[in-house]
Amino acid sequence: MKKNTKKRKRKFKWKKLLKLLLNIFLVFLLIGLIGGIIFAIYIVVNAPKFKPENLFSTESSVILDKDGNQVAKLGVEKRKNIDYDDLPDVLVDAIIATEDSRYMQHNGFDLPRFVKASMGQVTNKLLHRSGVAGGGSTLDMQVVKNRYTSTEDSGFEGIKRKFTDIYISIFKLEKKYSKEEIMEFYVNIPFLGNNAYGVEQACQSYFGKSVSDINLSEAAIIAGLFQAPTSYDPYRHPEAAEERRKTVLYLMQRHGYITKEERDIANSIPVKSMLRQSNPESDQNQYQSYINIVIDEVEEKTGNNPYTTGMRIYTNLDTSKQNLLSDIMAGKTWAWKDDKVQAGIAIVDINTGALVAVGGGRNQTGERVLNYASDIKRQIGSCAKPLFDYGPAFEYMGASEASQVVDAPHTYSSGVAIKNASGGYAGLLTYKQALAKSLNIPALKVFQKNDNAKVKEFVTNLGITPEVDSNGYLHEAHALGAFTGSNPVELAGAYSAFANGGYFAKPFTTTKVEYIDTGKTVSLKSKRNRVMSDSTAYMITDALKYAVEHESNIYGTVRGVDLAAKTGTSNFSTEARRTYGYPSSANMDMWVTGYTPEYSVSLWYGYAEAERGYYLGSEGYRTRGVLFRQVISGISDTSGTKKFTAPGSVVKATIEKETAPSLLPSANTPADMKVTEYFKRGTQPTQASARYNTLPNATGINAKESGNQIEITWNAVSKPAQLTDEAIKKSIKDLYTPSKLDEAVAARKNADGEFGYEVIAKDNVTGKEKSLGFTTGTSSKTTKPVNNTTYIVKTCMKNMRITQSSGISIEVKGTGNNDDDSLISLRLIDGSENAVVNQTYSDPGVILYDGGTEIPSSNYNLSISCSDGSTNKTSYTFTSEGDYTINYTATYNGKTYNQSRKVHVSNE
Repeated sequence: MKKNTKKRKRKFKWKKLLKLLLNIFLVFLLIGLIGGIIFAIYIVVNAPKFKPENLFSTESSVILDKDGNQVAKLGVEKRKNIDYDDLPDVLVDAIIATEDSRYMQHNGFDLPRFVKASMGQVTNKLLHRSGVAGGGSTLDMQVVKNRYTSTEDSGFEGIKRKFTDIYISIFKLEKKYSKEEIMEFYVNIPFLGNNAYGVEQACQSYFGKSVSDINLSEAAIIAGLFQAPTSYDPYRHPEAAEERRKTVLYLMQRHGYITKEERDIANSIPVKSMLRQSNPESDQNQYQSYINIVIDEVEEKTGNNPYTTGMRIYTNLDTSKQNLLSDIMAGKTWAWKDDKVQAGIAIVDINTGALVAVGGGRNQTGERVLNYASDIKRQIGSCAKPLFDYGPAFEYMGASEASQVVDAPHTYSSGVAIKNASGGYAGLLTYKQALAKSLNIPALKVFQKNDNAKVKEFVTNLGITPEVDSNGYLHEAHALGAFTGSNPVELAGAYSAFANGGYFAKPFTTTKVEYIDTGKTVSLKSKRNRVMSDSTAYMITDALKYAVEHESNIYGTVRGVDLAAKTGTSNFSTEARRTYGYPSSANMDMWVTGYTPEYSVSLWYGYAEAERGYYLGSEGYRTRGVLFRQVISGISDTSGTKKFTAPGSVVKATIEKETAPSLLPSANTPADMKVTEYFKRGTQPTQASARYNTLPNATGINAKESGNQIEITWNAVSKPAQLTDEAIKKSIKDLYTPSKLDEAVAARKNADGEFGYEVIAKDNVTGKEKSLGFTTGTSSKTTKPVNNTTYIVKTCMKNMRITQSSGISIEVKGTGNNDDDSLISLRLIDGSENAVVNQTYSDPGVILYDGGTEIPSSNYNLSISCSDGSTNKTSYTFTSEGDYTINYTATYNGKTYNQSRKVHVSNE
């Protein structure tokens, strides 16, 4: 009985809970219905007025230059409208399959597709995925969006716009027009790239035929343009157009419009082969290259196409500078190498990022509509070195212009050797010299020292897109500009940050747009951000000014203009040289990027594609420099009043070469071992180098006589700390990798020579001094002198006497005559006793002394013989390794005196 009661109670509780949940659901459902009704009323009330005329025409967009003068008018008045009956089935099928597969069945709104797209977008957001779920818009909704609402996709405004599109599509468009008429609006209204409006003009523009005559492959290209006409323009982006065609054909097969065989045949036709060679539909406004960038930029930033949305577009176009570039491109003021060579030029205001003029290319009619100033991606060669190598080193690693690097044989981390363009090596250089000389090996070494992530950050902040692997790492070829590349607009923008003290603004053409129908104004100026310190910017500028003034790669300065610039060159691969028969001197891309206190200019010079007989030879180096200087001269204030000035964040300091980290010079540092350059204030060295410090004197000098011999002795000096291997390593450790450090220490020690003593005999009567040679020991023997003589012992390095000590001395009384034959001796002249196979060895020779006095060579006869069989020679070329003996015999006053020298010959 109790059990049944408990069961009834539990059952009652569950019923109450279910009833409560049902009531809550019904309340929320009611709230949702009420909210939906309110939202629907809101949409209906606020929907734009349905004007049929909007489906047929639009207000022309007007483009204005920097002074407000009209330079172009964009509109659809040239559109060639066609009827539905003129549309071939392949195009209608392609459009429906791609854009709205149930077009003929729905009433302007495809609920299943809309729900699927909405769920996909929600899922992507929740899972933080970047995939494209689609917008679920029908052809009707796209017509409404283009003619009545907007392209807003985000937030409440995006939701409002989407439901407004649905409302107008169902209750206005579909009620008033047939499916065939709506299709006519869809295909006749849009801009489809290359100054073409609607499908008829697009087909004439791209294929030279009417839309009614196009085939399946051509129809797929046209259908693909509706999504993004600029991105899939087959003239400008044939590869992208080909990929888009594949997608369209796949969808056509999927929906049963074509077979797989038809799809494969249509895909097999190269897009370029289908395009007409001339394009009468493309108006060549004298400012067309600049206008093309304006249109792309406005569409990207606003989501509206200026060809289909009426705007007043205010730009940075400087017509005087644009005319200068246009005249160059047209060959009016520049003699081009041939009809195929191309160029792209961009001029950017360094202080605002405003793109004021572009040279978009030569002979740009028909298929030649690629903008070589903004659309290309070409390897930038050595123009990368300030961006990927030295700039990050100055910014993040505390490096200075005086930081040093050794230009010597080196490899990538993979072990592959790297070479300089000249094939030689320049030895020790400062960063400033290495950048100015544009040497590859130092650039790679600096890149390898940099933090790879910081390099990526540095260049990305400057608007450059590097190649990044799956681990976010930049490969080492970036150091030399060998990556996917850049274009003149990007490079001019990046270098502007060096010119203006470290601020970057993405180059922009348009300051604002004003919508003609509403009067709404939108600012499109780029934001200016600090991306590096002014000290980094100035040190790069100073180095690139040095390149212009002291290196030949720019080929001269521009009078009255403070100019900093860098060249870049990329070469053809071995395979390309072989395929096209190019000589070893052939180059693929040639660049000059530089700036003044007003403008940044980047020039690309080359050929659009590899072709037998067309390449840039060694003459291209001079050509690019002269052309660049012509542009700079034409746009610059040449009064000489505008200068780059050093900011307070940098300071000049003199350092001693071959010290890394940098050290101050000592009192004895030779002039040719000093260099004065800029440092970030606070990072300049404060400690002096000890390398050239004066060595300490020996002590306890003594002279002992034994017959006709004098032996000078002294106490040894402890080797100073700066001469130890540890001290040398510490002073040069930043110049070499660990594997090369010991070798460098050995080379330094060999160059300086052994630590020891030089003994000098000073004749107290004549005042003449003669060296008795260098020794590492603590004694030296010589013949007793005739005159009183002072013997001086100086502590020194054998090959570097600048550090020798002041010396200690002792006087020895002379014999007073020179009649004693025992005082005559033949002595070897101090010199190298090592030689290299097949290299010339110069014999130091001998001197005959009478006491402490040198006997003139004219007073005695000298004969020489060598164990290699030669006689009376002063230089030798030994052909094999081994030890050789040179014998000397001097005949003086009827007596002979002999001496010999041992020479060791090796392969190194």
